Amino acid sequence: MKTAKLLTVFLICGLTYSVNAQVEERTQSLRFYEQLALRDATYEQELHKLEAQDELDYWVDQKNFERQLGKANFLAYLTYMKGKKEAYQSHLQTCNGSCAHSALYLERAQAYLSVTDSELLAWSESDNGTRKLSTKQD
Repeated sequence: MKTAKLLTVFLICGLTYSVNAQVEERTQSLRFYEQLALRDATYEQELHKLEAQDELDYWVDQKNFERQLGKANFLAYLTYMKGKKEAYQSHLQTCNGSCAHSALYLERAQAYLSVTDSELLAWSESDNGTRKLSTKQD
């Protein structure tokens, strides 16, 4: 009887440790995407220094990255996009229009800032099985 109780205690401790390790791993993964969003937003503030075609290529690659992240890991995507939104809001408070930004940057900034958290969660399935953000119709 004591052996069964002892084994049960060890089993519960092992499962608790495993769950805690998984939670910690997920938390670290989400922190990575928060930091990546901040790093990307900081880099994007300096894009006006690039040639027009290089900047266009960057934004195409960025949209593809965000689309693929949303397909591969939706929680990471939400974390990344929330981090981008917060970084853009923070920059907007310090910039006040005095910074030199390209039209492409301003277009993407508007997209990041106009997306609310509830809109991020309002994903719907499209006809081809991929997810897309629901958009407001004006």
